[in-house]
Amino acid sequence: MKRVVAAAITVMLMGLIFWSSLRRPAANQDGSRSIAAERAVAQTNDSALNPSPAEVRVRAILDCASKGNVAAYLASFGGTLRERIERSVAERGREAFADELRAASRARKSHAVFAAEPDGDSAARVTVETVYPDRNERRTYLVEKIADEWLVTEAETVRDRRPKAKFGSPASFEEPEGVPVQPGGLTVETGGDPPGIQENENP
Repeated sequence: MKRVVAAAITVMLMGLIFWSSLRRPAANQDGSRSIAAERAVAQTNDSALNPSPAEVRVRAILDCASKGNVAAYLASFGGTLRERIERSVAERGREAFADELRAASRARKSHAVFAAEPDGDSAARVTVETVYPDRNERRTYLVEKIADEWLVTEAETVRDRRPKAKFGSPASFEEPEGVPVQPGGLTVETGGDPPGIQENENP
C-alpha cells in the first residue's frame, strides 16, 4: 500500500514540474531567449499601461469628434492644418461642423489605433485604420511636440480600399476564374502612376 501511495505522489510531483515548465518562457542554454521573452512581455505591458502622448492625442481627436466637441477638436491640431480646419469651421458654422464630426464618427463601424512610431526626437506618426460600410481607410497622423503640447500637424490617407462585399453582408463563395499562372511564364504589365492620396475634409 505504501508503494502505491509513494508512486502516486511521485506521478503528481512530475506532473506539477512538467506543468510549470510549460508556463515558463522557453530559454536557450545560456538563458538569452528567456530574458528576451520577459522583456517583450514587459514592453507590451508598458505600452498598454503607458501609451505615448502622440497616441493619446489621436485617441482624443476621435473622442472629441464623436462628441461633437469642436473646441477640444481644434485644440488637438497645430500649424497650417489647424488653420485649414478653423477656416472650415468658420465657413460651415460651429454647430454644423459639430454635426459633421458626429456624423462622420457614426459612419465608422470600427477602428484600430496603432502604436506610435517615432519620427525624430519630438514627433511620431500614429496610424488609424477605419472600417466603413463601403471601404476600409488607413490614415496616418503626424503628431509633433509644440510648446510642451503634442499636436497633429499632418494627416494623410495612405490607403483607401473598397471591398467587393459591404460591411455586414453575408459571405459568399466564388469559383476561381482560372489557373493563377499560365504556362510559359508570367507577364507583368505596368500602368501609370497610382492614384493620388485623397484626404477627407475632417481628419
